[in-house]
Amino acid sequence: METKDKEYLKLGSHKITGNVRAVTFKDGEYDIIYIPSLNLSAYGSSVEEATDMLQNVVLKDFCFSIANNKNKGLVIMELKKLGWIRDLFFEKDLSKKAYIDKEGILSEFELPEGTEIREESVKIAC
Repeated sequence: METKDKEYLKLGSHKITGNVRAVTFKDGEYDIIYIPSLNLSAYGSSVEEATDMLQNVVLKDFCFSIANNKNKGLVIMELKKLGWIRDLFFEKDLSKKAYIDKEGILSEFELPEGTEIREESVKIAC
């Protein structure tokens, strides 16, 4: 399921793994890292600090919330609202086409036109 044009999540009982696309950009004096497919973001005074916050705070909270939610149907429903598709055979596997709308990000974060937006891959393992 791991391909360059798809993001994926595997929701295990006690473990969540995946690979998603993220964008980084500068907003004022802060560096932002944003995962559009999960609507998660973090910030810092550098890209490294923002990435550290994403990995060690935001994604850990995301994983904890999913792992401890007794209503897995609700979790899947919320992910579907974000465009995730459940695998027909492996019910805890989800995928999503890896498309990032850079113009939409500029608008959503009210960034000036011409703001540099860089894409990167983020692995999830928690």
